[in-house]
Amino acid sequence: MSASPAPHGYSSDAVRKVYQDMAAEYAVRYGGELTQPDPDTEFLDAALADLPAGPVLDVGCGPGQVSRYLLARGRQPVGIDLAPGMLAEAAKLVPGARLAAADLLELPFRAGSCAGAVASYSVHHLPKARLGPALAGLRDVLAPGGVLLIITHGGSGEQRLEQFDGQVVLSLYAPDELADLLSGCGLSPEIIRSRPPRPGEYPADKIRISARRPS
Repeated sequence: MSASPAPHGYSSDAVRKVYQDMAAEYAVRYGGELTQPDPDTEFLDAALADLPAGPVLDVGCGPGQVSRYLLARGRQPVGIDLAPGMLAEAAKLVPGARLAAADLLELPFRAGSCAGAVASYSVHHLPKARLGPALAGLRDVLAPGGVLLIITHGGSGEQRLEQFDGQVVLSLYAPDELADLLSGCGLSPEIIRSRPPRPGEYPADKIRISARRPS
């Protein structure tokens, strides 16, 4: 039986099940990302060039490719994910990363404790009505001068996406829409970029945006 989203449009259990079931395959498919210079690493390099000291969250870390990127550049990654299977894959790919099971709507971190946060292909599984609270929670864990990076699928509206044994929300965003949401929660957008999808990726432009918590 397929897992169903809760009435408000989000079920962490549904998202967890979907990614738990695909963890090993997902690691094979995407675990090699960010190992060579490309537009994605160029964006990350530019957005993370000026951070305060401290750990950087890898929000919805999956198999840990962002954590590996951060560790290679001297940062202290902390990967969080709903799915234990994804955390197990991340532990194999990035033995030096700290990992924890957590929901981005209930972050288990002290206010101002993180230099940055990278939410790479994770916020799109929240209904749009819940993105504002999620961004506010991420803002709160950032230190003054800390930076939040969002990488997600471009477009508009919400879809229901059937994935393996679960149904999850797929929310699509225009760059200006994300910038307005980030500004609305007290973060200052800095870098906004997009690129077309690569073969095998979800068929939507990939939106990358960084925003800083004022010092």
